[in-house]
Amino acid sequence: MSNPVPTLFFAPKSCAIASLGALEAVGAPFSAAPVTMAPDGAGDAPFRRLNPRRQVPVLEIDGRIVRETGAILQALDARHPEARLLPSGPSARIAALEWLGHLGGSVHPAFRLIFRPARFVGEDPQAQSALRAATREELSRLFSGLANDLAERDWLLGEWSALDFYLFVFERWAGLISLDVAPNLRAHHDRVAALPAMCRALEREAAASAP
Repeated sequence: MSNPVPTLFFAPKSCAIASLGALEAVGAPFSAAPVTMAPDGAGDAPFRRLNPRRQVPVLEIDGRIVRETGAILQALDARHPEARLLPSGPSARIAALEWLGHLGGSVHPAFRLIFRPARFVGEDPQAQSALRAATREELSRLFSGLANDLAERDWLLGEWSALDFYLFVFERWAGLISLDVAPNLRAHHDRVAALPAMCRALEREAAASAP
């Protein structure tokens, strides 16, 4: 018998904070299970059975295993339409899916090159340094585009959506690697961090990080 309460498997400082924030925004009961990260991937043997890719987040919900942030946000939106995690109108929905594709398909992979260069160029320090330098240039270009898209808006789609939690991930990571971003992106980061749902998500994350 499946657990009626959704369980999110997450790791601190990972992209899973977007899914954790979305669950908090829904307001329904859920369980959050911290996963240990290792240089070669996430989790112990039981977690690897849930996700052989060894990546977080993973959401166990309604007897199903849902992987990838974009899929998790859509699954939660389908289960809790009253929370309005994503827009429901046809045009706005298409815009949301476009943003999920861009954030998950362009911005997110670039950070993997920064955080785990050995996966792509091996252990050669010079090759890793060159990869990081080139990737920082690409990230600067991507963040410049994001800043333009967010011009004169408080939220990515004009009104708040769970996409703002996903963008928050990368604004946060930019700080971790000391990548300068535009003032409106820093303001967006702070705006998201101040939302009650994200405050609760960050508290859960901090508790999981405590020794």
